[in-house]
Amino acid sequence: MDADDDPRSRRCTRDRGLKQGAATTLVTLVSPMDYTLPFTLRGGDGTIRVRYGVNDDPRRWGYEVLDLDWYNEDVVRGFPVMQASLEHSAEGYGAQMGWVQVVRYQVHDPGESENVTVFDVPPQLSETQNPYFAFGVLPTVFDAPSITSHEVEWGARTFLTYTPDAVLSRVIAPLGGFTWGYDVMAGDVSVRPLASAEQADWLDVLPGLRERFRSWTFLDGDPWR
Repeated sequence: MDADDDPRSRRCTRDRGLKQGAATTLVTLVSPMDYTLPFTLRGGDGTIRVRYGVNDDPRRWGYEVLDLDWYNEDVVRGFPVMQASLEHSAEGYGAQMGWVQVVRYQVHDPGESENVTVFDVPPQLSETQNPYFAFGVLPTVFDAPSITSHEVEWGARTFLTYTPDAVLSRVIAPLGGFTWGYDVMAGDVSVRPLASAEQADWLDVLPGLRERFRSWTFLDGDPWR
């Protein structure tokens, strides 16, 4: 099953290793920790700074503002929280970039099995041809998924992208990114380690992006750093 937007909740799982100053795999994540990833935009080096870990304070991260009918702090607590910001010397139009996020999850609860791909965009834009999870001048991206199911595998691939002519054409090229997520087993949540995305991750989601957002051109991208 494919879905352009997940109407039930914000969701999360476990993955490969990345970089916390230097790269290692995390076995247990408690409170959010900081990670860095390099990228190059038009020949200039930049840095992705990711704060990632367990959501132990849903109020801090604004869950109550969403006014979800199923919301309960105890249900949300323990899932991942992710926020990524950018550092680069470019300014104005030269610093326009976008985040593209693709989520794949499987629910294995008895009688509720599903296998879903989500091209993650803000829900109020889900019926449009907007492919961005976040967009702007040195844009920051935030996500704090959760789910009420008891047996789940949930993985996100979050890509930093840009358009060669900034904001004029519907062309998207990747600059880098990371993978993250969570697993739920018998109701217990396990947050996956953050990992640097590979070019193969981008190439894997390209067919779906091209099918979903047909008015856009998605480039294969240069070899990953």
